[in-house]
Amino acid sequence: MSNRFSVDPEALHNAGINLEGVVNVADDICDKLFAAVADARGAGGTGTMGSQFNNGYQPSAQQGLDFLRLLRKTLDDTGAGTVKAAAVFAETSDDAEAAVQPS
Repeated sequence: MSNRFSVDPEALHNAGINLEGVVNVADDICDKLFAAVADARGAGGTGTMGSQFNNGYQPSAQQGLDFLRLLRKTLDDTGAGTVKAAAVFAETSDDAEAAVQPS
């Protein structure tokens, strides 16, 4: 049984770039959803219906928006961290190869 660990830095880098692409799609979805939620403010009117709307819809809408903001930030941070990790693995590999090359 081997305890060997290996990483393909290029594949890891590409995965980080792909996550950054997902962030761009998430940004677009969030922007559209935030605009739709803003447009829906006051949709129930000012009477009893409006009060029920505000009490029921607004807290849930806010929780949904908060979740999307957190998801977007998490995806962005993960993509950036993956790209950085790929660079570290590539540099470590290059250093190790250079250290064992015959002079």
